Amino acid sequence: MPELSLFLPALLLGLAGSLHCVGMCGPLLLALPLQAKEKWAVLQQMLVYHSGRIITYVLLGIVFGLLGKGLALAGLQKVLSITAGIFMIGMALMAWKFEQLVTALPGFGIFTQKIKTGIGGLLRNNPRGSTFSIGLLNGLLPCGMVYAALAGALASFGSAEGGIFMAVFGLGTLPLLLMVSLFSGSFSQTIRKKIRIAQPILLGIVGLLLLQRGLNLDLTLFESAVPKAGMDCH
Repeated sequence: MPELSLFLPALLLGLAGSLHCVGMCGPLLLALPLQAKEKWAVLQQMLVYHSGRIITYVLLGIVFGLLGKGLALAGLQKVLSITAGIFMIGMALMAWKFEQLVTALPGFGIFTQKIKTGIGGLLRNNPRGSTFSIGLLNGLLPCGMVYAALAGALASFGSAEGGIFMAVFGLGTLPLLLMVSLFSGSFSQTIRKKIRIAQPILLGIVGLLLLQRGLNLDLTLFESAVPKAGMDCH
């Protein structure tokens, strides 16, 4: 059963991610081929797009959660959770420079270009039926906030837990991103810059929560997986 203590960091990361996306992914949201101008119809189409994006997050979370479970079985729960917390605090301190550093690593440019080419092809060849597929691909675009969430999924110590962590993260991004799609005219560049100030604050809070979790973690998972040696009497 996933820990309730994991839901709050995931939700806060989602809110921080939406603040980031307002500046970084806003143009993509506004470029989507929506088939109606009525706000209810736009909302339905955007939910289809975001469903694809969140499904990709969940699949990534399952993989990273499974990897985290393997590390936990090796007795590294505390180290993993504390490292994830330090990672997020580091992101908060570096603010927007973090993503520039990560995406500058070898291979990221080629990977990003392939994803963008795939999204561009969908927009050209099937603009009306590609909303869900574009969402799936968008979930793979290099993004510092997604990497932060995956660090949290890694520290969840299970495939189900990792999937749920990323699902909550994705849902946390929805409110603000849906508002951007529905009321794009109300979000000037000045407003976007101001609300993005909250991102490093939320990241710092999540980092502290993971640090606190790591420092107070017990080793029951490791102890239950590795039987204690005992003396055999004959």
